[in-house]
Amino acid sequence: MGTPVKPIKKLVDSGLFGWPLKVTVSRHTGYDWKFYWVGKTNLDPVPVPQELDYNMWLGPAPYRPYNPHRVHGTFRGYWDYDGGGLGDMGQHYMDPVQYFLGKDNTSPISVEIDAPQQHTDAVGTWCRVVYTYEDGCQIILDGEGKDEHVPFIEGPNGKLYPGFRSDIADLQRKLAAFPDPEPQVTNFVEAVKNRTKFALNEENGHRSCTLVNMGLAALRLGRSLKFDPVKQEFINDEGANRLVYQPMRSGWTLV
Repeated sequence: MGTPVKPIKKLVDSGLFGWPLKVTVSRHTGYDWKFYWVGKTNLDPVPVPQELDYNMWLGPAPYRPYNPHRVHGTFRGYWDYDGGGLGDMGQHYMDPVQYFLGKDNTSPISVEIDAPQQHTDAVGTWCRVVYTYEDGCQIILDGEGKDEHVPFIEGPNGKLYPGFRSDIADLQRKLAAFPDPEPQVTNFVEAVKNRTKFALNEENGHRSCTLVNMGLAALRLGRSLKFDPVKQEFINDEGANRLVYQPMRSGWTLV
């Protein structure tokens, strides 16, 4: 985007764009999904290197024959360990969006998926993921990047593009009349010393992870899902809820 989060938060809080808002995350708005982090379906088993404790590396994940593509940086391409580019980069891309939309304490009520059928082991690519909140706000993950002119933020009264460009005339002057957003504690060491809440904490971090995991569940299952942001579970979908608590390999427990 070429713009810090603070002025975007101020713009959203000002109400100049109206409500609800739609935020599109694509390579044309500054976020390039890493689709080279996909799995392979034709891996041949090879001997485990002497220096690698493969059993420990797998941890609670199911045992599968070793292949170098399952470890190192390319482990992201397998459902047992990650979720491709969305699983690895989704939180980094969507956490600021969640913050400036004021959604740090809630989650979407639905996630819609447009993607090819996924392999049971290897993560593939996807076309589009749409999250919708109870108030109508949406976060759209555009994997294909078809619309080169899509705004980053769009509301009933205006649009925002990379470089803080907008279709609202004289936006900066109009925005100057509004208060700055509440200051955030961004020095972690000082937050620890003063016992103050760090800007990126376990609560909003959990909600950001939930965004990612909702998308991955829909992608893995190949269907759109309804979600209860209070109970934090999928609605009337046992298959999706089973992905939240995946079984551990024998010998591993969570205490």
